[in-house]
Amino acid sequence: MSTAVKDIAQEMLELAQEITREKSLERALRQILKVYLERRIKECEEEISELENKYGMAFEEYKEMLGEKFTLSYEHEKDYMNWEASVIEYRFLKDKK
Repeated sequence: MSTAVKDIAQEMLELAQEITREKSLERALRQILKVYLERRIKECEEEISELENKYGMAFEEYKEMLGEKFTLSYEHEKDYMNWEASVIEYRFLKDKK
């Protein structure tokens, strides 16, 4: 690892300590990551909820109806991709929490 990368890593760890007021680098980093995970999970939940409300169904139902009940329009495909990404990220992050 280069000296520049090590310096940046050390600065980030010290910043985590400063923000959290933790003496332990490990606890500081864990606390920062926990807050980040919780925030991303909430953002995914909000995106999923918006799309569930828009279409009146869960993602799996929408997925089955895309191309049938819902035409393959730019909007529907874009919503599908965003919805799928949010569901995948949500599941991934929940497993990590």
